[in-house]
Amino acid sequence: MAQTGPWTGDPGWLADVLRAEGVRLVEDPGWRDRGHGDFKDIRGVMVHHTGSDNASAASIAIGRPDLPGPLSQLHIARDGTVSVVAVGVAWHAGVGMYPWLPTNMGNWHMIGIECANSGTSPTAPHRTNWPDAQYDALVRCCAAINRRLAQNSSRTIGHKEYAGRAQGKWDPGAINMDILRSDIQAQIGTIPSPAPTPRPPVPVGEYAHILLFRGSEGPQVAQLQRQLKYGDQAYAGHLVIDGLYGPQTEAAVREFQRRTRGLKVDGIVGPATAAALNLRVVSPAQLLLLADSETD
Repeated sequence: MAQTGPWTGDPGWLADVLRAEGVRLVEDPGWRDRGHGDFKDIRGVMVHHTGSDNASAASIAIGRPDLPGPLSQLHIARDGTVSVVAVGVAWHAGVGMYPWLPTNMGNWHMIGIECANSGTSPTAPHRTNWPDAQYDALVRCCAAINRRLAQNSSRTIGHKEYAGRAQGKWDPGAINMDILRSDIQAQIGTIPSPAPTPRPPVPVGEYAHILLFRGSEGPQVAQLQRQLKYGDQAYAGHLVIDGLYGPQTEAAVREFQRRTRGLKVDGIVGPATAAALNLRVVSPAQLLLLADSETD
């Protein structure tokens, strides 16, 4: 029997478990070296539609001008072909909440599946414009991953369930997630010793939407830099307030986290770190109101 159980780090076993599940698999060149850093503990699968029936696996691997790829770990074409495009973290989840996920941290805990599909509409009946081959491949992919992680199908969620409120997402469109989970569970079968479901505290309030990490940019990053710089000159006094979350900003965040009890030291500013910083929440419209009197 194949190894099963919880997993922390990049899922190098993805191609193996998908092939064993009987999907038509393509390993995209370079997928084992592609990702935005390493996974934390992998808690499940998040399902998306691309917004276009013709979106290619390459478009998911490469990304787009405003968001560099990879944009998920898997791509499923309309003919059911499954492409593994990345092994590391992908930008697919964004900000959002789910009971067993740390707020805004879906990218680091969930394997993303992008299906080449328009989604039709938020209210379309289940499987409208979803070819049988594509839907079957989706069920098999989710089942293979959930089973490998000793999870039942409750650990497969839709992007709309995580980011619907925070981002207005409705993908995967024309998919009833309860029916999908039922089909996935039938494919999984019985898990003799299912992994426990984590129940992290869910931060609420003004910081629920905060997610800043290396590569982020804008006025909220500038405000973060400003508060770090003037909060402790010893380790952050050198920061340039340019609104670009680069390696120096990440290092300063890590040092703040190291010095603050109860925070994970990961260089990512989510709700918990933002609250500990008492970070001022800034909208783009407020950027001009922030007078930068600092000199380099």
